[in-house]
Amino acid sequence: MGRLSSILFQGIGVLVLALIALSVVGTIVGIALSLVVAVLSVIVSLAVLSLFVLAIVGLFSVFSGDSAAEGDARPPQQSDDRTAPEDRVRSRYVDGELDDDEFERELERVLGPDERRE
Repeated sequence: MGRLSSILFQGIGVLVLALIALSVVGTIVGIALSLVVAVLSVIVSLAVLSLFVLAIVGLFSVFSGDSAAEGDARPPQQSDDRTAPEDRVRSRYVDGELDDDEFERELERVLGPDERRE
């Protein structure tokens, strides 16, 4: 029985050692998986939170920005009409098509004597 019990004890020892090794490997894999799940959970939570923040900002800009956007969309029409002929006269003067006297006359004709600016 001495030899049989020695082999039996060795077999039990190998079995216990294998169980310990498997439990260590299982624990390490479990820790790694829990870290991966925790990181994914944080990423998903941040994504959902950012969507809520973007939705709130979007709703705020839609409800508060309508009146301001309509007012800025239409520039004053009168100033565009008056500056276009003035700009044409100035560009003709810069290009050399008009001398000083002609430039003065054209500018007074376009703007009128009271509205002329230098």
